[in-house]
Amino acid sequence: MLPVLLALLLAGCATTGGGDTAAAGPPTLTIATGFAVDDLDPLENGFWGPEFGYVELLMRPEPGGEPTPWVLSELANPERLTWRLRLNENITFQNGAPLDGAALAALLTYQLAENPSLAAALPGASAAATGPLEVTLTTSRPAPNVPALLADEAMVPVYDVAAYQRHVASGASASELVGAGLYTGPYVVDSLDAESMRLSPRSDHWGGTPALENLTVRFVPEASARIQAVQAGEADLALYPPTATAPTLAGRADSFFVTGQPTSPTFMLQLNQHEAPFDDPLVRRAVYAGIDYDELANDVMNGLYVPATGLYTQARPWAEKTQATDPAAAGALLDRAGWTRTGDGPRTRDGAPLRWTMLTYPQQPDSDALALAVQAQLAELGIGVEIRQVPDISSVVEQDTGWQAAVIGNGFISFGGDYVTPLRNYLHSDGTRNYPGISDPALDGLIERLAVELDPAARDELLRQIQRRIADHGHLGYLGVRLPAVVTGPGWRGYPVPIANLWVDARTAPSAAPGA
Repeated sequence: MLPVLLALLLAGCATTGGGDTAAAGPPTLTIATGFAVDDLDPLENGFWGPEFGYVELLMRPEPGGEPTPWVLSELANPERLTWRLRLNENITFQNGAPLDGAALAALLTYQLAENPSLAAALPGASAAATGPLEVTLTTSRPAPNVPALLADEAMVPVYDVAAYQRHVASGASASELVGAGLYTGPYVVDSLDAESMRLSPRSDHWGGTPALENLTVRFVPEASARIQAVQAGEADLALYPPTATAPTLAGRADSFFVTGQPTSPTFMLQLNQHEAPFDDPLVRRAVYAGIDYDELANDVMNGLYVPATGLYTQARPWAEKTQATDPAAAGALLDRAGWTRTGDGPRTRDGAPLRWTMLTYPQQPDSDALALAVQAQLAELGIGVEIRQVPDISSVVEQDTGWQAAVIGNGFISFGGDYVTPLRNYLHSDGTRNYPGISDPALDGLIERLAVELDPAARDELLRQIQRRIADHGHLGYLGVRLPAVVTGPGWRGYPVPIANLWVDARTAPSAAPGA
């Protein structure tokens, strides 16, 4: 089956099985996802909106890495500390209020004050309306990543700040935001509960009438249940399918494994430097050297992964190959750290075995498959690994202690194409997501220089130095690059798997497989 899958991948659309090529009935879409949307609060949960068509962004993420205007018609950087934002005409929020220069300035000002991630990315920035549809964003230092920040779903979801502030002042619960019409997206949320979200199209959407008659998002934690929903005709798309699902769908006419192109490595292996044995850089480096990345991608994941060679895919011109499988080097590093072995026995130091626990989580089933393979690979080096699945991995790794290693699905380029903010968040000593406790002043300095460097060539060289520094100290590594995938029903076999999890937009509609 693997050669067939690979041939289909090279053709641009990986599927298994066959079936009808046209969707029957009205243009509707039901999506089954493993993550629930709790409410429509733009500060707490606004990032879900661009994924499901009810929120838009100022800039649109693109596969090549350079965002393009979305709600904006133009973004320009006329001076080192100045960005000019111009809106498309005739945009209104779903409540009827206009999105003009004043509303956009209010949005940016509010997000800079209330969104810690945006404030950290643009410290001291300010926004002011400079025309009916124009805003000037002034930064305190050069910020070459502004386009990517404005294309990031976690930074500036476009919403009606004035209406939101009235809601907050009223003391009403977040559940009452359903129907408040805060957003500009092509679909409006009509209802939201613990099981599903139902949406309808806007006939007055500034970009034209959306393609779907209605849209339903079902919250289904179990991956197998999501796929069964597609097979039963109860859903059209199942998100986040385990890669192991692909061969099981061979020959079926009711469900198809469809893939897109990756833009960034997928699963981090985080090693907690607050905890032994990973307070020792020699041990961290040995673990990364002891992993067979080619085996993970091509054998464990049936060729539906690309081997991880570093923090970025090799399509990026500044990507460095900083990860390589080298069991001999891994053994030598462990010997230097005092973890020795006799024959094929376990590695020990002062009579204690080298053992540690690796966390996985059910929302990303591939984390279990990867962890099991890494467990077997490191056992050949005399390292004992226990795997423990936790229901909410974020809440565990946010603690300084109590965990040693974790397999986490996080890319190293933001949804908007930003590489500065992930470096700052995950690896800077003051990073908001530096849960492993990395403290490296030299690395901090490189990241800070990169954040303000406007010259592309100098920026690329800084990125290369950063990658080498991370590898030399074993700060972070990736297990694989997953081809983004969904499982579809017959009418959606030609679904173009998007980047940045933008599952639905105004143009999304049923389609058969290319060439079918």
